[in-house]
Amino acid sequence: MKKGLLTPVASLVFGIALLALILKLAGVQNIISSVKQFSPHYFIPFMAVTLALFAAATYRWKVVLDGEGAHVPFLTLLKYKLMVFGVNYLTPVARVGGEPFKIMLLRSQHVKSSKSFASIVLDNFIGMGFDAVIGSLFLIAIFFTSQLLPLKTRELLLATGITALAVVAASYFALTRRKGIFSDVLDIACTLTRASGKKFFADLIRKVAAAEFYIRNTLIRKPKRVLLVSFYAAIGWPLSILQYKFALLMLGVDASIAQIVVIIVVMTLTTIIPIPAALGVQEAGQFSVFKVLGHDPSLGIALSFVIRLKDVILLHLSFGSLSMEGFNFLRVVKEKIAESINGNGRKRKHMKRRKRK
Repeated sequence: MKKGLLTPVASLVFGIALLALILKLAGVQNIISSVKQFSPHYFIPFMAVTLALFAAATYRWKVVLDGEGAHVPFLTLLKYKLMVFGVNYLTPVARVGGEPFKIMLLRSQHVKSSKSFASIVLDNFIGMGFDAVIGSLFLIAIFFTSQLLPLKTRELLLATGITALAVVAASYFALTRRKGIFSDVLDIACTLTRASGKKFFADLIRKVAAAEFYIRNTLIRKPKRVLLVSFYAAIGWPLSILQYKFALLMLGVDASIAQIVVIIVVMTLTTIIPIPAALGVQEAGQFSVFKVLGHDPSLGIALSFVIRLKDVILLHLSFGSLSMEGFNFLRVVKEKIAESINGNGRKRKHMKRRKRK
């Protein structure tokens, strides 16, 4: 197999194998019984809240861009956000794979690449950082207030919450004290993988360092904008809880807020694992969390199917938006694969020539 395809194919195969294992553990008949409980009455409010989440995230991005003097219409950014969803969903790591695509889309709005990159980094830093803080506080609160969960589970949630808070705090203090935490980590990773001499990674480290300077400047000198961006990040949490509340009610599960928060945290963690569409890991995560919460684990698989149904609808909207803008996502993927194969072929030929000499 071509080296350029080895990693994505291996991750996809792992995801399929994990999915098959979880389906076997849960029992196909049990899953079918859980899915049969599906009630469509809550589906429309479920999708309405999903779109509200997209709108809040888009307006947060707009606030960041406006601060850079790049005034892009809200509906245009909402369309871009939807287009990027498809790219993010089908690339190995959610929230990351489509970020370079945002820069390309913003070029059509005459936004410089440097401003686009800085806005994306700041938006993700505040958004993901705020999510980590709120999620951590919820997990810590669950440890002290919920007696429904086993002690070991609550201790694990407490440790996860404290660790996440420590990481966010360390990142914030490092950046405000002129430490290039992200560029330093990237530089170390490039050194360890012997990629530091390549132009692409050198340019990437430079861009990340510039983005860190922008984040530091914003955090220190523009606290009002940080608070506004944080406000729209905060809106995401009650909307997410409401979204999962409707999703669970569709399956006949009336979960508490504490249980929903644990489900959301686990679902978010599965998107970090580098597997396209979190295939298998999402189902494994929900199977495990439902078992820990004392529910039928097959309901966790059914919940995952409901979330994937929502994702399929968004994917259709994403591909439709891409087509309207003149992009063919599948063709782009094919071109990238062919480019990878041809590139590896040229490298092997070059190596053979050097050996002959």
